[in-house]
Amino acid sequence: MRYDVSLRRWGKRVLGLVVVKNLVTVDHAVKEHLITTVEGNPKISTTECGLRITSIFTRLKASAKGRRDRQQVGDNCHMLYALKQKDGLVTNLASARLLAESGRQILALLADQIEADTVVYMPSGYSLSRIMGKRCANAFGAQLIDGVFRKTTKLEAYEMLSRAERNGDISTPDKRSLDFRLKKSDGFSLKDIPVPYRHLFTPLHLNPSFRGDIRDRVVLVDDLLASGQTLSVAASLIRRMPGVTSIEAVCLFSDV
Repeated sequence: MRYDVSLRRWGKRVLGLVVVKNLVTVDHAVKEHLITTVEGNPKISTTECGLRITSIFTRLKASAKGRRDRQQVGDNCHMLYALKQKDGLVTNLASARLLAESGRQILALLADQIEADTVVYMPSGYSLSRIMGKRCANAFGAQLIDGVFRKTTKLEAYEMLSRAERNGDISTPDKRSLDFRLKKSDGFSLKDIPVPYRHLFTPLHLNPSFRGDIRDRVVLVDDLLASGQTLSVAASLIRRMPGVTSIEAVCLFSDV
């Protein structure tokens, strides 16, 4: 982790950003944890089910020292949480504009590489996924479709956990630990579940009230790529629809 002498008392440089107390700002010169420039982006990933995911901004794994020193807030993606104003993090207009300008340039590059007829964004309590979906649809000349999916409720998550215990997929002590995590959360999110247990949960479902027609080349959009499970489930649901010829995904921030 590289430090700026002038910021040693007040903050640290992480994720290609400067974090001073709760303020997250863009610093294009710092590329140890996030590449915020056009150079070095996008990142291409492939899930176990074969889903191709293109991420606009590339997150990089921190050094051992960086992992010891880094702040724990922000789920290792401080700017995303600042844009959502979660974990007490905020950003400023200048930094948002810097990131948006790089994002527009990278998305313009993707428009020459990705062919899409339909864009579907992942459900979220925040507007960022929908904003990303709208920008992708405009860049790709595709139709943006709303309300395709709904998130798993906390009650459904409890039921999935109980089923896993009955089937012997999880021990009783581990179930109790996950029950406690669910109890503390406002709603169900895979980000609140340790990675080894995420396979026990289905993070989203088709919205029963959705009556639209999804066909041809589909691009799924999300704000953050972690394990890829949510996008994999979404792709599996979309593949069952008649007329769909291909599926790939775009994320704002990559995995590490």
